[in-house]
Amino acid sequence: MNNYVRIPLRIASYLWVPIKTLFLVYAVIFSIVGTIGLYLGYHYIMVPVRQVKFLRDHNPAETSYMIHYRATLGHKDTVRQIFVPLDSISSNLRDAVLAAEDDGFYTHPGFDIETMLSALEYNRTARGIKRGGSTITQQLAKNLFLTNEKTFERKFKELGYTLLLEKYLGKQRILELYLNYAQWGKTLFGCEAASRRYFKKSCGNLSREEASRLAAVLSMPLRVSPLNTGSSFMRQRIAVIANNLYLHRQINDSGYTRLTGASPPGKDSSAAEDSASDDEDGMR
Repeated sequence: MNNYVRIPLRIASYLWVPIKTLFLVYAVIFSIVGTIGLYLGYHYIMVPVRQVKFLRDHNPAETSYMIHYRATLGHKDTVRQIFVPLDSISSNLRDAVLAAEDDGFYTHPGFDIETMLSALEYNRTARGIKRGGSTITQQLAKNLFLTNEKTFERKFKELGYTLLLEKYLGKQRILELYLNYAQWGKTLFGCEAASRRYFKKSCGNLSREEASRLAAVLSMPLRVSPLNTGSSFMRQRIAVIANNLYLHRQINDSGYTRLTGASPPGKDSSAAEDSASDDEDGMR
């Protein structure tokens, strides 16, 4: 074998050991990183699944939002929340909350694209975040598992939890949890604690008017009281609730007038007054 062949072979033999070692180390590192990645991916996916499945038969003592919020108050015993099953909550309140917060609750898959786009356009025109497009399921996902931080990661997690809630819990359980853990005042969480505080009665006994006033404050629970019926914000929110209830034929003309003090859409005031008078005569 001449020197022209022998020298490259000798160089290759010298390099083979470090090259083989390098490939072996790379394979080991890749295997470890891959295993860790698979574990983290499984953990990232399965932990939320287990958290949501747990809620099918269990009611949390506190939500993630309640824990973080209580920490800002500095008093452990200031937050009040009382759980009641859905069938013990007045249908008036259930209807009013859906009309106020998520009129398409029973028809969307957990998020409402049309509402989100509408809110996005409104906020763009208003040059700020003035209106939210979150459904009841999205609000519940945030309250149960997340915080109020405004990041893309939080919104991504919210979407994931929203889909899981819809898949594993269903609409009735979602509504039950929402009504029991939504914030209704500075230290009030859940409709039962709010009803007792504001109206001195259980949430199962709320009238249509009381339920509408309670539902009206959900978008601003720290700044508005359902007892402050004279505020323009309350009048606007109750008008929204009344309009949605009227469109779904859950209230009639007189019911609309009692809630808003105005005529139903497309009706004049005299017709509304006659309807209200007929309704009152029938009740006597």
